Amino acid sequence: MKSPIGERLELKATQLEDGLTAYRCSESGGIYITLEGYWKWKKSTSEEGGDEGLAEKDFPVSDYDEVVKLCPESGTLMTRYRVGHGLPFRVDRSITGGVWLDAGEWEALHADGIHRNLHLVFTAPWQKAVISAEQSALYNERLRSRLGDDFYKELSALREKIWSHPSSAEVFAYLHTKP
Repeated sequence: MKSPIGERLELKATQLEDGLTAYRCSESGGIYITLEGYWKWKKSTSEEGGDEGLAEKDFPVSDYDEVVKLCPESGTLMTRYRVGHGLPFRVDRSITGGVWLDAGEWEALHADGIHRNLHLVFTAPWQKAVISAEQSALYNERLRSRLGDDFYKELSALREKIWSHPSSAEVFAYLHTKP
């Protein structure tokens, strides 16, 4: 198979996990996992938790993230999907169902336990949750910049207190009435 980042580069078979064969690019360190190989491995593994979480500085940053990638199996363009859930990178998926991960991305997915459910990243509910989380973070950052850091923190603490109060509905009704 040819590497998605360069037709001259051959992918070499490697064992990512017990029972999971992937194909690694010697130049980029990226890996390609076939759909068949992924499902065979997934059926044979237990559903244990992830490894220790990665520190933010440990997130992979690929020189090939912006490269348009071609599927090693079909030669068609691969589609990018945001992983989200605290992981800032995207993974590429082929129409064959195979997945390309840039160097370090498998380890990051593994650390968060997402590697066992990689197939879910490509679903509409997962992508909707990623977009929703991004929009919420953007909204909160804009609100913080408008209100100022100190007042934003106070307001956030008050919001948490109100939501956890047994009479939160009455508190919100009170706040919606003019003094």
